[in-house]
Amino acid sequence: MKVALAHEYFSARGGAEAVVDIFHTMWPDASVYTFFHDRERYGPLEGWRIVASSLQSFPIGGGRHRLLLPLYPSAARRLRVPDDVDVVLVSTSAFIKGIGLGERTVEIAYCHSPTRYLWDWSEQYLHEEVPALLHGPVRELLARLRETDRDMATRVDRWIANSNAVARRIREYYGRDSEVVHPPIDVDAYDAEAERGDHWLFIGRLSAYKRADVAVRAFAKSGRRLIVVGEGREREALEKLASQNVAFTGRVDEATKRELLASARGLVFPAEDDFGIVCVEALAAGAPVVALNAGGAAEIVREGLDGMLVDQPDAAQVEAAVAQVESTRWDPRALRESARRFDLPRFRDRILAIVAGARRSG
Repeated sequence: MKVALAHEYFSARGGAEAVVDIFHTMWPDASVYTFFHDRERYGPLEGWRIVASSLQSFPIGGGRHRLLLPLYPSAARRLRVPDDVDVVLVSTSAFIKGIGLGERTVEIAYCHSPTRYLWDWSEQYLHEEVPALLHGPVRELLARLRETDRDMATRVDRWIANSNAVARRIREYYGRDSEVVHPPIDVDAYDAEAERGDHWLFIGRLSAYKRADVAVRAFAKSGRRLIVVGEGREREALEKLASQNVAFTGRVDEATKRELLASARGLVFPAEDDFGIVCVEALAAGAPVVALNAGGAAEIVREGLDGMLVDQPDAAQVEAAVAQVESTRWDPRALRESARRFDLPRFRDRILAIVAGARRSG
């Protein structure tokens, strides 16, 4: 069976890119189709057979790829997968699912989210990304792109959702059923038996929807030590908001992130996200999690077993939950075992079975 892979673009590393890394280890010889690879920001992809779209020639650094929004659908159609490919496994949260395919090629979409800026977050996108004078024409553009997005979704032969929350949205926006396969981590790569330090962690891109501001406000009030790991446009505003007990590291490599998790007293995750793989990473490192009871995190964190859940992204609620976690005795080994619900071998087995089954039915 000849398999190809596809991913929206390689611009910044996150949970979606971690999944694509795993797909590539499963099919290391597969071509990987993408809109563009920002080598300077993302780093090299040595040994990968990258096939980039025409958008690769555009200026894409520093977030300028957002200006290419109207061009993505046509770029996807022109990005053609050879007819002899049996299955293309697409990692998607936008338009790469519209990639050009032959009639015999089966398309499987591993969906990190239906296109956020077109559907449930369109007004937030306008507020955060678009000057007020352009809201009218951009609204019209988004309406047209919604139709294109829905049409491209009909081409997918089989949908995989990364959480139950995403599966519900695939059904709502695309009218399609999907199988839930949660993103994995390699549990054994984390240390749950290291000595705990005095810090809590926030890990994520410093963008508005990740709600790092809630974590910073909560810890500014409590005086407990918080380390904020990540980079993004919100960093300057967050640093102004923070008190002296809150430190910012910027981006860190995987080894450093695992060390910080291994010594952390806990992780705070105040955002409604599609999954929240960092919550699983914290559990694998033996650290309890305080998370918003919404989105994918609610499928990971079980109240009183893996940490605490809060009903609103509210600093006072997060502060109270952190205090409750601090007053509770947690068994790091039990938290690590909880993370095995999302261990790598289970993920690989399910993806391999889906790909094989889709080829037979296709």
